[in-house]
Amino acid sequence: MPDSQITKRALSAAMKELMAERPMEKIKIADIAQRCNMNRQSFYYHFKDKYDLVNWIFYTEFFADIQKSLNRPGWELIAKMCQFFYENRSFYSNALKVRGQNSFSEYFNEVMHPLILAHFSDIFANDEDQDFYATFYADSIRITITRWLLEGAKIPPDKFVRLVRTAVTGVAYKIVIDDFVQQT
Repeated sequence: MPDSQITKRALSAAMKELMAERPMEKIKIADIAQRCNMNRQSFYYHFKDKYDLVNWIFYTEFFADIQKSLNRPGWELIAKMCQFFYENRSFYSNALKVRGQNSFSEYFNEVMHPLILAHFSDIFANDEDQDFYATFYADSIRITITRWLLEGAKIPPDKFVRLVRTAVTGVAYKIVIDDFVQQT
């Protein structure tokens, strides 16, 4: 493994340890660097800020792997994502509490948007509003997962996904039936 990756992984481990101890807002770059016996410049050589580090953690530990599974059914991808968040719930609950520019919440939407577009390309193909649809679903997924995590993830991930799926398919079914009744 190149030295750069070793350093990034050390900074990643330090950030995870610190986020287990305190809110992300109270973690300074100096705290992360000190935990790794590095200086601040070493941190800034690899990441622009702590939000960039959190986003890198998500990308390397989850997103890079999920991109290989884009041909899997959508609910399977969501189940895999929810299982990942559940297993790392204290870290991601902490990260999702932070709002605003460069936040993990914002980054999550940025990575979900093209994933949704790719996954539903057959449905959204040639639709001028496809960006709206992808944003709608990315927001919906992020908000639902965020609420679940911030409320303590009391529902196991498999049941959580089952409930979300039932809610989505139930509404879709109702809309199709209503449309059919109106047309007849």
